[in-house]
Amino acid sequence: MDGWDELAASGDARAIAARIIQECSTFNLSALSNDPFGTLLHSPEITVTIEGDLVDTGCGGGGYYRPSPPTIHLHPATSRRDNFTLLHELAHHLQQWHDQWGYLLLDMSDSGRRTIEEAVCDQFAAQVLMPVSDTDRHATSLHPADVMAGLFARSGASRSATLQRVREMLPAGSRWILAIADGDGIVSTSATTYGDAPPPKGLPQRGFKQVAAEAMQSVVRREFHEGIEYRTGMVLDDMRVEAALDFEERYVFLALRPTTVNGSGTRTYPLQDCSNPVCEATFESRESAYRCETCQDFKCSRCQRCGCTVLERPTLCTTCFMPYTPAEMTSGSHECF
Repeated sequence: MDGWDELAASGDARAIAARIIQECSTFNLSALSNDPFGTLLHSPEITVTIEGDLVDTGCGGGGYYRPSPPTIHLHPATSRRDNFTLLHELAHHLQQWHDQWGYLLLDMSDSGRRTIEEAVCDQFAAQVLMPVSDTDRHATSLHPADVMAGLFARSGASRSATLQRVREMLPAGSRWILAIADGDGIVSTSATTYGDAPPPKGLPQRGFKQVAAEAMQSVVRREFHEGIEYRTGMVLDDMRVEAALDFEERYVFLALRPTTVNGSGTRTYPLQDCSNPVCEATFESRESAYRCETCQDFKCSRCQRCGCTVLERPTLCTTCFMPYTPAEMTSGSHECF
């Protein structure tokens, strides 16, 4: 079947998507890359239906494809995310109606078909929305943060999709941690190509906040001894960071790699300082009950307080209605005046 049997046996979603793109004659791929929604909306080949109950929410999103008649049902999110969704669902259509690949999909088990079809859809959307050259691939191996910022600026893809595109472009065996953070250092998306864990989403990174401030002035390339912080209290040190601001100046693209000989960062568990001015204990995060979801401090292993407790409204004595002092709160006794 002109090489399709070999592609099916390999399960190489990237190569299968590239072949489908190469053979596609029913859609203008350049137009799809520039304006997926407008191009598909005026296509006689397929219908796009907007699910109105989620319009303008700016969150959620997604969609699905129905083959009869060929229809993409879109749950709107942000425009950049919608671009990827539309191309992903279009790839379902192109795969299922392909005169060779479509029959090979039918011969697969249900689970096998779903797995490979979804992977090909993701690859199709990424390759159409973010076409790259050999120059891009070479630059990715050297400065992935710069390439992420460049791809985001010139394509209609989301930041998250841009990061994943660059991640799969990195050479095999390379050791990089990729992340996207806002100006406060809060991670929205991250990925890794090796054993060190990526920074957790939603956890403020003091080091990333500093890097974001530096990126407002110029591209950042330096040693990163602030360390990546994890919810367990572990800090990953001995890293080098590269960072580039996105063209909207709202987020920073980061790429980190280890500087140690064995190719991994150094893992430490720094002591935590209790936020309670009366207690002022130091303790390891592993001694704490948990990290507070509100202030992100660890509960002190001695007094069981976090940073939120300091900001709480004072407890009043039921006799004199005067507030308890921190020392009285610790002892549980209060002297009325």
